[in-house]
Amino acid sequence: MTWQVQHLADENVVQVTADGLHDRSMLRDLTRDAVMAGHRFQSARFLIDHRRTRLALGAAEIFDMPKRGEDAGFGNDLRIAILIDADGPTRGDFEFYAVQCGNLGIHFMRLFFERGQAMEWLTADRVPFNRA
Repeated sequence: MTWQVQHLADENVVQVTADGLHDRSMLRDLTRDAVMAGHRFQSARFLIDHRRTRLALGAAEIFDMPKRGEDAGFGNDLRIAILIDADGPTRGDFEFYAVQCGNLGIHFMRLFFERGQAMEWLTADRVPFNRA
């Protein structure tokens, strides 16, 4: 039930490392902290490491979480890589969330099992930071 937010300056990526049991309220707070760091460091690229996270959410809560077009003012450069454990107990929950995001037209978020692949996707095709 904790998370750390840091800026990876060489890649200009905001990394959030979460640990423990998280409910909807905590995930909202985690997102708020990440967005604040993104604006502070002028980065629209986020690596959210949920490999040690357990979710206290039901299917209906996961279904309702994504909101179409909510990019918090980051514009077209926004990318969110969610790193999950391929063998972890919450893999299905995160995959359900990713499918729901896709159904809503949210294509700036992807799931990854390997950090290297996530970072490769995050650091490709950068555009200048746009404060909307």
